Amino acid sequence: MKILFVVSWYSSQNTKVLREGIFHYEQAKELKKYCDVAIYFPFDNEIDTEFSDSIEHGIRVFRRNNKNKSRLQQTINYLKDYKIIKNRFSPDIIHAHVAAGVGMIVTKWKLFYHKPYILTEHMPIEYMNLENKKNYLRQKFIYKNSSQNICVSKDLSEKLNSYYPNIKFSIIYNGIILPNNNINEKLDLFLSKDLNCGIIAAFYDKTVKGYQYLLPAIKILIEKGYNINLHICGGGQYLDYYKKMAIDLGIENNCIFYGQIEKNQVYYIISKMDFIISASIFESAGISVEEAMLLGKPLVVTRSGGASSLVNNKTAIVVDTKSTDALVKGIKNMIEKRALFNSKEIKNYAINNFSIQTVTNQYLHLYNNLLNKS
Repeated sequence: MKILFVVSWYSSQNTKVLREGIFHYEQAKELKKYCDVAIYFPFDNEIDTEFSDSIEHGIRVFRRNNKNKSRLQQTINYLKDYKIIKNRFSPDIIHAHVAAGVGMIVTKWKLFYHKPYILTEHMPIEYMNLENKKNYLRQKFIYKNSSQNICVSKDLSEKLNSYYPNIKFSIIYNGIILPNNNINEKLDLFLSKDLNCGIIAAFYDKTVKGYQYLLPAIKILIEKGYNINLHICGGGQYLDYYKKMAIDLGIENNCIFYGQIEKNQVYYIISKMDFIISASIFESAGISVEEAMLLGKPLVVTRSGGASSLVNNKTAIVVDTKSTDALVKGIKNMIEKRALFNSKEIKNYAINNFSIQTVTNQYLHLYNNLLNKS
Protein backbone atom coordinates (compact mmCIF):
# COMPACT_ATOMS: atom_id res chain seq x y z
CA MET A 1 0.00 0.00 0.00
CA LYS A 2 1.30 3.45 -1.00
CA ILE A 3 0.04 6.66 0.63
CA LEU A 4 0.64 10.17 -0.73
CA PHE A 5 0.22 13.02 1.76
CA VAL A 6 -0.70 16.27 -0.03
CA VAL A 7 0.08 19.00 2.49
CA SER A 8 -0.72 22.71 2.71
CA TRP A 9 2.45 23.62 4.63
CA TYR A 10 5.81 21.97 5.20
CA SER A 11 9.38 22.80 6.21
CA SER A 12 12.02 24.03 3.77
CA GLN A 13 13.88 21.41 1.77
CA ASN A 14 17.32 21.88 3.30
CA THR A 15 16.30 22.58 6.88
CA LYS A 16 18.11 20.51 9.48
CA VAL A 17 15.26 20.71 12.00
CA LEU A 18 11.69 20.33 10.76
CA ARG A 19 9.27 22.91 12.16
CA GLU A 20 6.37 23.71 9.78
CA GLY A 21 4.24 20.65 9.20
CA ILE A 22 6.22 18.56 11.67
CA PHE A 23 3.12 16.49 12.48
CA HIS A 24 2.83 15.52 8.78
CA TYR A 25 6.38 14.22 8.89
CA GLU A 26 5.93 12.40 12.19
CA GLN A 27 2.73 10.74 10.99
CA ALA A 28 4.34 9.76 7.68
CA LYS A 29 7.36 8.34 9.50
CA GLU A 30 5.14 6.19 11.72
CA LEU A 31 3.02 5.00 8.79
CA LYS A 32 6.19 4.06 6.91
CA LYS A 33 6.61 1.16 9.33
CA TYR A 34 3.55 -0.44 7.71
CA CYS A 35 3.34 0.95 4.16
CA ASP A 36 5.13 3.21 1.68
CA VAL A 37 4.54 6.94 2.25
CA ALA A 38 5.51 10.08 0.34
CA ILE A 39 4.68 13.77 0.76
CA TYR A 40 3.73 16.28 -1.95
CA PHE A 41 4.11 19.96 -1.01
CA PRO A 42 2.78 22.08 -3.91
CA PHE A 43 3.54 25.53 -2.47
CA ASP A 44 7.33 25.58 -2.10
CA ASN A 45 8.58 28.79 -3.72
CA GLU A 46 12.05 28.41 -2.21
CA ILE A 47 13.40 25.47 -4.23
CA ASP A 48 15.72 26.28 -7.15
CA THR A 49 13.86 24.12 -9.67
CA GLU A 50 10.18 24.05 -10.59
CA PHE A 51 9.78 20.48 -9.33
CA SER A 52 11.86 18.34 -7.00
CA ASP A 53 11.81 14.71 -5.88
CA SER A 54 14.14 13.82 -3.02
CA ILE A 55 14.50 11.85 0.19
CA GLU A 56 14.32 14.21 3.18
CA HIS A 57 14.85 12.92 6.71
CA GLY A 58 13.97 9.43 5.51
CA ILE A 59 10.73 10.40 3.71
CA ARG A 60 10.29 10.92 -0.03
CA VAL A 61 9.10 14.47 -0.70
CA PHE A 62 7.84 15.94 -3.97
CA ARG A 63 7.85 19.75 -4.18
CA ARG A 64 6.43 22.26 -6.65
CA ASN A 65 7.60 25.86 -7.16
CA ASN A 66 4.92 27.98 -8.85
CA LYS A 67 6.47 31.35 -8.09
CA ASN A 68 5.36 34.09 -10.54
CA LYS A 69 3.15 31.65 -12.45
CA SER A 70 -0.36 32.54 -13.60
CA ARG A 71 -3.29 30.74 -12.01
CA LEU A 72 -3.81 28.77 -15.23
CA GLN A 73 -0.16 27.73 -15.36
CA GLN A 74 -0.28 26.72 -11.70
CA THR A 75 -3.24 24.43 -12.41
CA ILE A 76 -1.45 22.93 -15.41
CA ASN A 77 1.61 22.28 -13.24
CA TYR A 78 -0.44 20.59 -10.50
CA LEU A 79 -2.04 18.30 -13.09
CA LYS A 80 1.37 17.56 -14.58
CA ASP A 81 2.73 16.81 -11.11
CA TYR A 82 0.15 14.08 -10.58
CA LYS A 83 1.31 12.34 -13.76
CA ILE A 84 4.93 12.53 -12.60
CA ILE A 85 4.10 11.27 -9.11
CA LYS A 86 1.92 8.49 -10.51
CA ASN A 87 4.75 7.28 -12.76
CA ARG A 88 7.39 7.47 -10.02
CA PHE A 89 5.40 6.49 -6.93
CA SER A 90 1.96 5.22 -8.01
CA PRO A 91 -0.02 6.05 -4.84
CA ASP A 92 -2.98 3.91 -3.81
CA ILE A 93 -4.41 6.57 -1.46
CA ILE A 94 -4.31 10.36 -1.83
CA HIS A 95 -4.50 11.88 1.66
CA ALA A 96 -4.91 15.66 1.53
CA HIS A 97 -4.53 17.98 4.52
CA VAL A 98 -6.59 21.23 4.77
CA ALA A 99 -9.29 21.98 2.21
CA ALA A 100 -8.49 25.69 1.90
CA GLY A 101 -4.89 24.84 1.02
CA VAL A 102 -4.58 21.79 -1.23
CA GLY A 103 -8.26 20.87 -1.49
CA MET A 104 -8.79 22.17 -5.02
CA ILE A 105 -5.61 20.47 -6.24
CA VAL A 106 -6.72 16.99 -5.21
CA THR A 107 -10.28 17.72 -6.40
CA LYS A 108 -8.91 18.51 -9.87
CA TRP A 109 -6.86 15.31 -9.77
CA LYS A 110 -10.10 13.45 -9.12
CA LEU A 111 -11.97 15.25 -11.92
CA PHE A 112 -9.19 14.88 -14.52
CA TYR A 113 -7.66 11.52 -13.55
CA HIS A 114 -10.49 9.86 -11.56
CA LYS A 115 -8.20 9.50 -8.56
CA PRO A 116 -10.20 9.68 -5.30
CA TYR A 117 -8.87 11.35 -2.17
CA ILE A 118 -9.53 11.65 1.54
CA LEU A 119 -9.06 14.86 3.49
CA THR A 120 -8.03 15.71 7.04
CA GLU A 121 -9.09 19.18 8.17
CA HIS A 122 -6.73 20.98 10.54
CA MET A 123 -7.72 24.60 9.97
CA PRO A 124 -9.72 26.40 12.69
CA ILE A 125 -13.16 27.25 11.36
CA GLU A 126 -12.56 30.86 12.43
CA TYR A 127 -9.96 31.14 9.64
CA MET A 128 -12.19 29.65 6.91
CA ASN A 129 -14.53 32.65 6.50
CA LEU A 130 -17.45 30.40 5.58
CA GLU A 131 -19.85 33.35 5.82
CA ASN A 132 -18.39 34.32 2.44
CA LYS A 133 -20.51 32.49 -0.15
CA LYS A 134 -17.58 31.78 -2.47
CA ASN A 135 -15.53 30.23 0.34
CA TYR A 136 -18.53 28.28 1.59
CA LEU A 137 -19.28 26.75 -1.82
CA ARG A 138 -15.63 26.05 -2.55
CA GLN A 139 -15.17 24.15 0.71
CA LYS A 140 -18.46 22.31 0.16
CA PHE A 141 -17.30 21.16 -3.28
CA ILE A 142 -14.02 19.85 -1.84
CA TYR A 143 -15.63 18.03 1.11
CA LYS A 144 -18.41 16.61 -1.08
CA ASN A 145 -15.91 15.10 -3.53
CA SER A 146 -13.78 13.56 -0.77
CA SER A 147 -14.17 9.84 -0.07
CA GLN A 148 -13.74 10.58 3.65
CA ASN A 149 -13.52 13.82 5.65
CA ILE A 150 -11.64 13.71 8.94
CA CYS A 151 -11.35 16.40 11.62
CA VAL A 152 -8.63 16.63 14.27
CA SER A 153 -11.08 17.40 17.08
CA LYS A 154 -14.70 16.84 18.02
CA ASP A 155 -15.25 20.59 18.18
CA LEU A 156 -14.05 21.13 14.60
CA SER A 157 -16.22 18.25 13.39
CA GLU A 158 -19.33 19.67 15.07
CA LYS A 159 -18.69 23.18 13.73
CA LEU A 160 -18.22 21.95 10.16
CA ASN A 161 -21.35 19.81 10.49
CA SER A 162 -23.31 22.93 11.43
CA TYR A 163 -22.30 24.48 8.09
CA TYR A 164 -22.53 21.28 6.05
CA PRO A 165 -25.17 19.07 7.72
CA ASN A 166 -25.33 16.63 4.78
CA ILE A 167 -21.59 15.89 4.80
CA LYS A 168 -20.09 13.48 7.31
CA PHE A 169 -16.99 14.51 9.29
CA SER A 170 -15.34 11.80 11.35
CA ILE A 171 -12.68 12.39 14.02
CA ILE A 172 -9.07 11.24 14.13
CA TYR A 173 -6.82 13.26 16.42
CA ASN A 174 -3.33 14.50 15.64
CA GLY A 175 -0.90 11.75 16.60
CA ILE A 176 1.77 12.59 19.17
CA ILE A 177 5.05 10.71 19.57
CA LEU A 178 5.37 9.42 23.11
CA PRO A 179 8.18 11.15 25.03
CA ASN A 180 11.09 9.03 26.19
CA ASN A 181 10.82 7.84 29.78
CA ASN A 182 14.19 9.41 30.56
CA ILE A 183 13.89 13.00 29.37
CA ASN A 184 17.19 14.65 30.18
CA GLU A 185 18.00 17.95 28.52
CA LYS A 186 20.64 20.45 29.57
CA LEU A 187 18.46 23.51 29.95
CA ASP A 188 18.37 26.24 32.59
CA LEU A 189 14.75 26.43 33.73
CA PHE A 190 14.81 29.06 36.50
CA LEU A 191 12.26 27.11 38.50
CA SER A 192 10.26 28.76 41.25
CA LYS A 193 10.50 27.00 44.59
CA ASP A 194 6.70 27.03 44.85
CA LEU A 195 4.79 26.98 41.56
CA ASN A 196 5.77 26.46 37.93
CA CYS A 197 3.35 26.47 35.03
CA GLY A 198 4.04 26.30 31.32
CA ILE A 199 2.51 27.32 28.02
CA ILE A 200 3.57 25.99 24.62
CA ALA A 201 2.24 28.39 21.99
CA ALA A 202 3.99 30.08 19.08
CA PHE A 203 3.93 33.84 18.55
CA TYR A 204 2.91 33.75 14.86
CA ASP A 205 -0.28 35.70 15.64
CA LYS A 206 -0.57 38.69 17.97
CA THR A 207 -3.77 37.69 19.74
CA VAL A 208 -4.98 34.14 19.04
CA LYS A 209 -2.89 32.37 21.72
CA GLY A 210 -4.29 34.58 24.49
CA TYR A 211 -1.03 35.91 25.92
CA GLN A 212 -2.64 39.36 26.27
CA TYR A 213 -4.91 37.83 28.95
CA LEU A 214 -2.47 35.35 30.48
CA LEU A 215 0.40 37.70 31.32
CA PRO A 216 -1.85 40.12 33.27
CA ALA A 217 -3.32 37.08 35.05
CA ILE A 218 0.17 36.07 36.19
CA LYS A 219 0.74 39.64 37.44
CA ILE A 220 -2.48 39.50 39.50
CA LEU A 221 -1.53 36.13 41.00
CA ILE A 222 1.91 37.45 41.98
CA GLU A 223 0.29 40.50 43.59
CA LYS A 224 -1.95 38.12 45.55
CA GLY A 225 1.14 36.48 47.00
CA TYR A 226 1.63 33.46 44.72
CA ASN A 227 5.27 32.68 43.99
CA ILE A 228 4.66 31.48 40.45
CA ASN A 229 6.82 31.30 37.34
CA LEU A 230 5.41 31.03 33.81
CA HIS A 231 7.61 29.06 31.40
CA ILE A 232 6.89 30.03 27.79
CA CYS A 233 7.93 27.87 24.81
CA GLY A 234 7.50 29.22 21.29
CA GLY A 235 9.03 31.55 18.74
CA GLY A 236 7.58 33.91 16.18
CA GLN A 237 7.30 37.51 15.10
CA TYR A 238 5.41 38.67 18.23
CA LEU A 239 7.80 37.14 20.75
CA ASP A 240 9.54 40.46 21.45
CA TYR A 241 6.17 42.20 21.78
CA TYR A 242 5.20 39.93 24.67
CA LYS A 243 8.65 40.06 26.23
CA LYS A 244 8.16 43.82 26.41
CA MET A 245 4.66 43.34 27.86
CA ALA A 246 6.14 41.20 30.65
CA ILE A 247 8.63 43.97 31.40
CA ASP A 248 5.91 46.64 31.34
CA LEU A 249 3.82 44.54 33.75
CA GLY A 250 6.82 44.13 36.05
CA ILE A 251 6.76 40.32 35.83
CA GLU A 252 9.83 39.76 33.63
CA ASN A 253 11.53 37.79 36.42
CA ASN A 254 8.55 35.45 36.60
CA CYS A 255 8.20 34.89 32.84
CA ILE A 256 10.87 32.72 31.22
CA PHE A 257 10.80 32.94 27.42
CA TYR A 258 12.64 30.00 25.81
CA GLY A 259 11.85 30.90 22.20
CA GLN A 260 11.81 28.23 19.51
CA ILE A 261 13.38 25.08 20.98
CA GLU A 262 13.65 21.39 20.15
CA LYS A 263 10.76 19.05 20.95
CA ASN A 264 12.78 17.10 23.53
CA GLN A 265 13.48 20.38 25.30
CA VAL A 266 9.77 21.22 25.25
CA TYR A 267 9.02 17.81 26.76
CA TYR A 268 11.69 18.39 29.39
CA ILE A 269 10.14 21.72 30.38
CA ILE A 270 6.63 20.22 30.51
CA SER A 271 7.92 17.38 32.69
CA LYS A 272 9.14 19.89 35.29
CA MET A 273 5.89 21.88 35.47
CA ASP A 274 3.16 21.62 38.08
CA PHE A 275 0.56 22.20 35.35
CA ILE A 276 0.22 23.52 31.80
CA ILE A 277 -1.92 26.38 30.47
CA SER A 278 -3.64 26.79 27.10
CA ALA A 279 -5.05 30.33 26.89
CA SER A 280 -6.04 30.40 23.20
CA ILE A 281 -9.03 32.30 21.87
CA PHE A 282 -9.70 29.55 19.31
CA GLU A 283 -8.02 26.34 18.14
CA SER A 284 -8.90 23.54 15.73
CA ALA A 285 -7.22 21.08 18.11
CA GLY A 286 -4.25 21.52 20.43
CA ILE A 287 -1.04 19.55 20.01
CA SER A 288 0.54 21.10 23.11
CA VAL A 289 -2.51 20.06 25.15
CA GLU A 290 -2.11 16.48 23.93
CA GLU A 291 1.63 16.55 24.69
CA ALA A 292 1.04 17.81 28.23
CA MET A 293 -1.42 15.02 28.94
CA LEU A 294 0.96 12.41 27.50
CA LEU A 295 3.38 13.59 30.19
CA GLY A 296 0.66 13.25 32.83
CA LYS A 297 0.26 16.98 33.47
CA PRO A 298 -3.09 18.59 34.37
CA LEU A 299 -4.12 21.69 32.47
CA VAL A 300 -5.94 24.98 32.69
CA VAL A 301 -7.59 25.32 29.27
CA THR A 302 -9.75 28.06 27.82
CA ARG A 303 -12.94 27.22 25.92
CA SER A 304 -11.15 27.67 22.62
CA GLY A 305 -13.07 24.91 20.87
CA GLY A 306 -10.62 22.28 19.66
CA ALA A 307 -8.29 22.35 22.65
CA SER A 308 -11.04 22.30 25.26
CA SER A 309 -12.77 19.42 23.46
CA LEU A 310 -9.64 17.26 23.95
CA VAL A 311 -9.80 17.30 27.76
CA ASN A 312 -12.23 16.14 30.45
CA ASN A 313 -12.78 16.98 34.13
CA LYS A 314 -10.14 14.45 35.16
CA THR A 315 -7.44 16.06 33.03
CA ALA A 316 -8.16 19.81 33.10
CA ILE A 317 -9.94 22.84 34.48
CA VAL A 318 -11.74 24.70 31.67
CA VAL A 319 -12.33 28.47 31.80
CA ASP A 320 -13.77 31.16 29.54
CA THR A 321 -11.73 32.68 26.73
CA LYS A 322 -10.69 36.32 26.42
CA SER A 323 -10.75 36.83 30.19
CA THR A 324 -7.90 37.62 32.53
CA ASP A 325 -10.22 37.12 35.52
CA ALA A 326 -11.25 33.66 34.28
CA LEU A 327 -7.60 32.66 33.94
CA VAL A 328 -6.83 33.96 37.44
CA LYS A 329 -9.70 31.93 38.91
CA GLY A 330 -8.79 28.84 36.87
CA ILE A 331 -5.13 28.95 37.87
CA LYS A 332 -6.02 29.52 41.54
CA ASN A 333 -8.41 26.58 41.31
CA MET A 334 -5.66 24.42 39.81
CA ILE A 335 -3.18 25.45 42.52
CA GLU A 336 -5.67 24.41 45.19
CA LYS A 337 -6.78 21.17 43.51
CA ARG A 338 -3.75 19.99 41.52
CA ALA A 339 -3.04 17.21 44.03
CA LEU A 340 -6.42 15.70 43.13
CA PHE A 341 -5.38 15.12 39.51
CA ASN A 342 -3.97 11.65 38.87
CA SER A 343 -0.91 11.86 36.62
CA LYS A 344 -1.06 8.20 35.60
CA GLU A 345 -4.75 8.47 34.72
CA ILE A 346 -4.11 11.58 32.62
CA LYS A 347 -1.29 9.85 30.75
CA ASN A 348 -3.34 6.71 30.07
CA TYR A 349 -6.20 8.83 28.73
CA ALA A 350 -3.79 10.59 26.37
CA ILE A 351 -2.12 7.37 25.17
CA ASN A 352 -5.50 5.81 24.37
CA ASN A 353 -6.60 8.85 22.36
CA PHE A 354 -3.62 10.79 21.04
CA SER A 355 -0.53 8.57 20.82
CA ILE A 356 0.83 8.30 17.29
CA GLN A 357 0.46 4.52 17.44
CA THR A 358 -3.27 4.86 18.17
CA VAL A 359 -3.78 7.40 15.37
CA THR A 360 -1.71 5.35 12.90
CA ASN A 361 -3.85 2.28 13.55
CA GLN A 362 -6.98 4.35 12.89
CA TYR A 363 -5.60 5.62 9.57
CA LEU A 364 -4.43 2.16 8.48
CA HIS A 365 -7.92 0.83 9.19
CA LEU A 366 -9.41 3.66 7.12
CA TYR A 367 -6.98 3.15 4.21
CA ASN A 368 -7.63 -0.60 4.08
CA ASN A 369 -11.40 -0.08 4.14
CA LEU A 370 -11.18 2.38 1.24
CA LEU A 371 -9.00 0.04 -0.81
CA ASN A 372 -11.35 -2.87 -0.16
CA LYS A 373 -14.27 -0.80 -1.46
CA SER A 374 -12.46 0.27 -4.64
